[in-house]
Amino acid sequence: AAHILSPISPAGAQERPAAQPAARRTAEPAAATRSSIEESTGFSAAEIEILQELSQRRAAIDKQARDLSEREALLQAAEQQIERKLQELNQLKAAVEATLRRADEQDDARKKTSARLFVGMKPAEAARIMEQMELPQLVELLERMKERSASMLLAQMHPVRARQVAAELTTRRVPGGAAPRPG
Repeated sequence: AAHILSPISPAGAQERPAAQPAARRTAEPAAATRSSIEESTGFSAAEIEILQELSQRRAAIDKQARDLSEREALLQAAEQQIERKLQELNQLKAAVEATLRRADEQDDARKKTSARLFVGMKPAEAARIMEQMELPQLVELLERMKERSASMLLAQMHPVRARQVAAELTTRRVPGGAAPRPG
């Protein structure tokens, strides 16, 4: 290698033998190496090449298997996270439903209390106050009362208002005093 880098003089160029072409220099050792490998392994050059290709394919398959394993692990982690979120949502749903039930129960208790208050009043006084109420609230209040109490209050109301309330009550109630069936 040192003689390649040394300066070449015109006289020195004639002293050295002519350089061999690069392809010939590399082909000869490769051929020698190939033949020595064939002798030492018992495989031909074509078989060695096939084995090398198979080795490369095996490496590619191993890489794909590792990639698939990583993806599977990520999917499992995502599934677990989704499952945790779903459990949290179900807990929140249960809490909201419980809160709504309590609110409905409290609202129902307030309405029953209001109905009892109006029943406890003198019918003329209760009718005068009830005439000022919105029709849906008035009808709901009367529905919570016994029919006898509600009819006494209706009798004390202004005839036009009593007619409105009675019409609304008949659309909501079915014979027998039961609430109408939904739809």
